[in-house]
Amino acid sequence: MKSNIVAVTKAAVSVDSIRRVIGDLGEITFCPDKDSLLAALPGAEILIVQNKGFPFRMIDGSLLDCAPKLKLIQHHGVMCDATDAVAARSRGITVAVTSGSNDASVAEITWHIVMSVAKKIAAMQNSVRLGQMGDVLCTEMAGKTICIVGVGRIGIRVARAATAFDMRVIGVRRSAVLDAGARAAGISQIFDTAHINEAIALSDFIVLALPLNDETYNLIGRPQFSAMKKGAALINISRGNNVDREALETALRQGNLGGYGTDVWWVEPAPPTDPLLLDPRVYVTPHIGAESREAIDRMSLKAKNNILRYFRNECLENVINA
Repeated sequence: MKSNIVAVTKAAVSVDSIRRVIGDLGEITFCPDKDSLLAALPGAEILIVQNKGFPFRMIDGSLLDCAPKLKLIQHHGVMCDATDAVAARSRGITVAVTSGSNDASVAEITWHIVMSVAKKIAAMQNSVRLGQMGDVLCTEMAGKTICIVGVGRIGIRVARAATAFDMRVIGVRRSAVLDAGARAAGISQIFDTAHINEAIALSDFIVLALPLNDETYNLIGRPQFSAMKKGAALINISRGNNVDREALETALRQGNLGGYGTDVWWVEPAPPTDPLLLDPRVYVTPHIGAESREAIDRMSLKAKNNILRYFRNECLENVINA
């Protein structure tokens, strides 16, 4: 069965994968921005969404009102922050994600960023370019405490790798229960979100691996930066808006924060003139955590399987607004 499918994405690699894997299910209109999406929505029955580069809840009620035929919003990823899932549900539109599709890739880029901040990779590369010997003082991982805020699939993978560096691993999530999965990953203690500052105060590295929603918007603000050890590093692989930018700038300016490593920005792509990009303590990758060949195709395959389930009137997988 063919259907009118619209896909919103800024990433050429995702366009290629979606077209190659899902293209046989119907004509796909690709939209790189909100204006083109608005033009394509009136005839759309299925919307494929990649969050990267789009504002929080860009796909809101007013936009959905322009899509009278829309029945399924299938996210090409494990988060759905670009969509107002409550507004979609009230209009009879199902929202689903591709859970379990990119855990390995995101965990791997997390460790690239952690190590790049700890070992001051940017400064080291600059030393080589200047013909200097290695005079950059970096941080040893062994014996340090890493706090994973968001102990889900990705957080568990990050924790497992931390134990290989002989690090103490603690976590933060809604429930403070230290379950078997967390223990098996090497996590020694779990704090609930109400006690996040206590966990942060114990940590040398704090990794954000959680979704963006009303509860986690600006989760890391002035109180959290104040709770950090002097010289601690914050690593954000979630969303830019999980961190209060003004509070981050203050922490860097005051010299309390040892480093900020991130795969995400508040507006994507990051403006080249953004002064934070010039700070040697800030290490940035261009939201590529899930952009491995393997992860992108897994996301496309999971999305395709859900669309096929929709065609067959079967129960969909990984629905988040049922």
